[in-house]
Amino acid sequence: MLFPDGTLSGIENYLHGKKSGSAEYWHANGAKKAEGSFVKGKFSGDWRWWRDNGELKQQGSFVDGEQDGLWRRWHESGALHDEGMWVRGKKSGIWKRYDRDGQLVETVAYADRT
Repeated sequence: MLFPDGTLSGIENYLHGKKSGSAEYWHANGAKKAEGSFVKGKFSGDWRWWRDNGELKQQGSFVDGEQDGLWRRWHESGALHDEGMWVRGKKSGIWKRYDRDGQLVETVAYADRT
């Protein structure tokens, strides 16, 4: 995959016409944008996303294309934005949200899913 100027924007692997295996993506400035894997065209396993300045934006896991496991997102300030568990694509248990300074501002309880 290429940006209009010809620089590399991403590398994906395919099997039988579907994304399969590792994938990497870059911002136009060359900084890494995302990395993870696909299975049969669906997000799978651990994924990470970065901002174009190289700071981590979010990370989490997928099972069969659905968010599953611990997820975390960060503010542009670098402070944690929120964190919590996903189970088969639905929020589960306690989720915490923080302000741009990293202070806890909200706790929300979702149904515990297994």
